[in-house]
Amino acid sequence: MGGKRAREAGEVERSRKAPKRHENTEEILPVPVESARQLRTLLHFRQDDDIALRTGQASLKAFLESIANVKADDDPDRVNKLAILKDFIEHEQFDLHQTWSFAAQTDNERLVIAVTSNLALLLRTLSGLLDFRDQGLALAKSLLQREQLKLFSRGLSSESHKEALISPCLRMLTEIVSFDGGVLAGQVFRFQDFTFNSKFLDRNLRLYRSGGDENRRKPSVRSNTVRYILSHLKSLNIDDRISMLSIRTVFRNLFENIRHDPPELVQDILKIIEVSVLKQQDVPRKLKSSMLSERALISLVDASRSLPEGSPVDAAIRYFLLKVCTDSDLGIHLPSSWYPPSKDNSAGDIDRPHSGTDSADIRNIILSKFLPYLRAHSDLQERALLLSTFEATPELVADYLRQTVVKLSLQPKLTNTWLGYASLMYAIVQLPVPDFFGLSSYRGFPPEMDVILENIVPAPLTADVLTRCLNQNSALITFFSLRLLVVALQKASEIYGKLKAAALEFNSYENILASFEYVVAKRLPVIKDVAATYREVVKYDDQRMSQEAAAHALSLYQCVMPEEVIGEVDAAGPLAAVLEALQTPDLSVDDRSLVELQLAHLLELARSSSNMLWWQRQGRMVFSPFVTIVKILVESPTSATSGTVVDLLSTISAEDGVLQSSTELSAMDALLASLEPSKHWKPNLEVWRFLDDCVGRLHKKPIKYLDDLDNIASTDSTVARGPPSSLLALVLVEQVPFTSRLAESDRDTVLNWCARFAKALEKIGEDERVVSTLSKLIKAQKFNSSKAKLRDLRPRLDLTSNINGTAAGTLNGGKEIATNAQSDKGLHILFDPPPQESDKHPSLTRYKRHDLEEVVQGEVLDSLILCLCSDYPEIRRQGTTAIQYTMERLQASNLESKDQLWLLLGDLVETAAFASEERPLSYLAGSFATASRKVILDPTSFMFPLVNKYLLKDPYWEVRKLPDYFLRKTLLEPPGEDDKFWPQIEWILAFMVDGVRKAEDALIFRHRNVLERILALVHSPTVTTKAVTLILQLVHRLCTVGGSTRLITNAGIDAWISSLARIPRAVSSETREELKAVVEQNADADRVAQWRGTGGMVKVNGGT
Repeated sequence: MGGKRAREAGEVERSRKAPKRHENTEEILPVPVESARQLRTLLHFRQDDDIALRTGQASLKAFLESIANVKADDDPDRVNKLAILKDFIEHEQFDLHQTWSFAAQTDNERLVIAVTSNLALLLRTLSGLLDFRDQGLALAKSLLQREQLKLFSRGLSSESHKEALISPCLRMLTEIVSFDGGVLAGQVFRFQDFTFNSKFLDRNLRLYRSGGDENRRKPSVRSNTVRYILSHLKSLNIDDRISMLSIRTVFRNLFENIRHDPPELVQDILKIIEVSVLKQQDVPRKLKSSMLSERALISLVDASRSLPEGSPVDAAIRYFLLKVCTDSDLGIHLPSSWYPPSKDNSAGDIDRPHSGTDSADIRNIILSKFLPYLRAHSDLQERALLLSTFEATPELVADYLRQTVVKLSLQPKLTNTWLGYASLMYAIVQLPVPDFFGLSSYRGFPPEMDVILENIVPAPLTADVLTRCLNQNSALITFFSLRLLVVALQKASEIYGKLKAAALEFNSYENILASFEYVVAKRLPVIKDVAATYREVVKYDDQRMSQEAAAHALSLYQCVMPEEVIGEVDAAGPLAAVLEALQTPDLSVDDRSLVELQLAHLLELARSSSNMLWWQRQGRMVFSPFVTIVKILVESPTSATSGTVVDLLSTISAEDGVLQSSTELSAMDALLASLEPSKHWKPNLEVWRFLDDCVGRLHKKPIKYLDDLDNIASTDSTVARGPPSSLLALVLVEQVPFTSRLAESDRDTVLNWCARFAKALEKIGEDERVVSTLSKLIKAQKFNSSKAKLRDLRPRLDLTSNINGTAAGTLNGGKEIATNAQSDKGLHILFDPPPQESDKHPSLTRYKRHDLEEVVQGEVLDSLILCLCSDYPEIRRQGTTAIQYTMERLQASNLESKDQLWLLLGDLVETAAFASEERPLSYLAGSFATASRKVILDPTSFMFPLVNKYLLKDPYWEVRKLPDYFLRKTLLEPPGEDDKFWPQIEWILAFMVDGVRKAEDALIFRHRNVLERILALVHSPTVTTKAVTLILQLVHRLCTVGGSTRLITNAGIDAWISSLARIPRAVSSETREELKAVVEQNADADRVAQWRGTGGMVKVNGGT
């Protein structure tokens, strides 16, 4: 019992609470200070008199505030106050230290707050007085004694709710660090266990006032802590600053709650970090990037979102983000490109292939994690930041889209969210292609195809999504999809040009170059869907912008995509509708400009269309398309697209032999000048009817007018061949006498135009004999001659050869040939050397990994075919095995063209085996096989019957007879379709040019006068520009591989080159000289000299 009572008594004793302290809370009034002696008395330490201690502190506070917070000019007693302060500070200051220590020991928080606040105020006051520098330094150093450092640590680590205890200590330390330019900052930081302990700093950085209602005169603990940290950044030397930046948790907490800071403090944070850390070259990049992690950047974005748009602080944050995301000198942004990064993190390059496209291949990891947080679809400022970062960091475009595609669906739905994301995708596609793909020069290996494709067509915009957009009832969604197709195709063309430039330096680019157009085609809707959309939008007059975009997209498809992918597109109907719309009198100015743009696009499309009838009236049209366009040009000469349309018309009329374009100013320029109205004359309806009738007659019977030209030329036997002539002038010679059937006024107008046209032809330098014949005939007619003078003919300054603004030519090799620029004196042609075999054959390992359809549709099968032409026996054996394996897969597949493909590959293997295992297959056979593969996959091709007939002819090919067979079939037999004679010739010439790569290939052209028949084609009156270009490129290839000698001795190439200036498609002098030089440089000089009878004296650049 006694033990139990004892335990109960002990529990009662332990449960007694300590007596509650009752502090004196009455208000303390300050005493006015009249002298330093009085101030020392007030501050004298009295351990037993709390009221006196607090009164002294209140008096000191009032005295210091009268100095620090009042301007010198507003205080007449300032000199006396400064004298009192100086006397006090020089003779006594340790009473403050003793009072602070006593208050801390007795837990007298009111007194601690008063003393620490006064010490901070005293330091602030002294820092503003130059004469008190020494006294201030002495005071600051005294506060860094061990006893005071413990008091600092105690104050800074006080409980979170005791803001009044923490803030004065922070202010005091801030004043010490900043005093006299930071002379004591290093000393303060060295005592970091007491003054810069990350544990209490992290905690204090989280003590903000929610709601943003912070009083400037009473800042929060976080604000004081931030200013304390910033004072260190400004004042520490570089070594201590680096040590400070290594305390990562402090700076993480600094940024995480920045949205709660007052505006002026946010600006200070950004400015000081930029100046004192990011722009300091001595601070390691690693520390900069650890400070500005993705969490820090996200915190800045959150802070910006919480501010009024356009406010100074919002602008400062956005500018800061833009700088750190795009400037490689500031720490987190690293130079990058479309190429995979090198193992070293420098800006240098290592020509090393890099597989994969995951995050490990991204140099800018921080930005990669940060950018998806931006609301670029709804915030234009954040979108601008995103796009600027993409321009500065090309590697992030593909990375961002790969992350976005997982959570983003762009299935068409007319909502604000869809519109935001759609416009963002459009802006990404519009980004420029970086020079050299982001480096200072091309690497030895190409960028990843996935990276290139993401920059052309973002992954969220699949072909299915774009097709659905095209077929929507919403005009806005349809317009978006059309415009995106235009931008994507323009960008694809530009990228192709850069890949082609890189391929001139590195063979490793050839594979990606060969497959590029096919891979891009898979990511876009098929052209028939775009054509269907165009047919739909042309029904509505209020959708002119969509009509222009659709026409532009169709023309770009024609220029960019391979022929076997796009097929034939009807341009005649749409072109007729546009021409009819342009002749509508009530068409508004804006609508007219859009329709004129549409006309330029359709002309580019129609130029390569075999169904286009330029010289015949169609539907409800009054005149033929050619004359109608000329009429529109004459009536609106200031149109923005007139220069482009004139160039296209000049090309079309020259290709059909109507108007020549070999002179400096083409006959098309002369025609337009003759039709321009003036004060005394203007073309009427009969002029247009007469012109339309003349071009129609010329198109129906071109041979008749060629005979007329020869008859006129034969009248002057002293001239072998004069300057070029336009056959339209010969038609006028025939038709002028028949103008007598017209009414007198109409006849006068028509004959005046004929006279003007003859004069214009004379001015541009056409054959004087033809022009003179026409002029004499016109003068023989009796009519009222007009006083209207023909304007001076001048070269147009806006000559352009590509209306789509694409760079570096088109993707398709055949189409690129057709767009060779015509110089001021004829056709100018660019010659490429024969392709060389690459050291690598990646197709030998890829064909098993890819789907069969992908193998036969893309470049993989073409590469396998060309492996049979390799100089290395092992490559040929592997290629044969791969083709045989593909044949087995074809037999087991459901592909529509599997039988024809199997037959093609079987013939090829048999031909290679028949040739012998020791010798490679001729590249001519390999090129024919790759060209035939494309034909087989397109049963609508005009070459499909001819190619299939040849494949069924024999189980193997006689390669030396291959050119002769196809030339006989095309030259001696009518084509299977109308107007396909020259396209067939062009197809044959194209595979011949590609097949001449070695001297053995050139020998094939010796059989059965194949070369002579090819050379004779350039003299045909109806020869196309593309055919002439291909023939000249074939000659260049033959010379390059060692066929020059035979061309000189057997084919008379010297005279043939000289005649190129006088053929229907005249060739420029620069091209002729270049071709002549190649012939001479590669010929056997001794043998040629003997054949010429010059005894070995041969000039290198131009014959004997």
